[in-house]
Amino acid sequence: MFDNSDMIGEYKGTVKNKVITALLQSYLDKLDYDGMKSILREAELLELKDMRDVNQDGTIDFFSFKKLIAAQNCLLYDSDALLYEIGRKFAFYLFPYGKDFEEVIEEINKLIITDWKVSIVDRTEYSVIINVEKCVFCSEIGVSCCMFKGFLVNSLEKTLSTDFRVVQLESEEDVSDPNHNTFLFKLMIEKIFKI
Repeated sequence: MFDNSDMIGEYKGTVKNKVITALLQSYLDKLDYDGMKSILREAELLELKDMRDVNQDGTIDFFSFKKLIAAQNCLLYDSDALLYEIGRKFAFYLFPYGKDFEEVIEEINKLIITDWKVSIVDRTEYSVIINVEKCVFCSEIGVSCCMFKGFLVNSLEKTLSTDFRVVQLESEEDVSDPNHNTFLFKLMIEKIFKI
């Protein structure tokens, strides 16, 4: 594969192979093998279908990663619930043994190195506010950020006991705004009352 990691502008950067592996495994779970291959074919990256066999600490260029995400967003356009579930699976496969939520946020910034940033603005016992600047999963006009929101919700839920769940507070997202990929994401932690 051609190395575009030194490209100028918005496609400059690198992505760890373990991110691609987790993403492909999420596609397999939710879309099956043919669905995964369709996304890879659309991105002209069919060679990634055997990504499990490569060094997980290695990297691919950000341009190739963006081609993959753009293909996903094109083929799954207006499938917000499905993208959300792919994001939840992505969280599981990227961090299968669980991590503290602060560690997840810190590590996702290190796994995808480009012009973006995810940070925790405020955290209390029952709420978390996350700031996402230039989200790499929803940069295109018309694409919602359901996938990355699913990732964040599941990453936080995995740190809680089974007596609690995470609920996202609805925020209006104007996907026709070119800056819709920069947003605050508010999560509430609620106790589950069993009958």
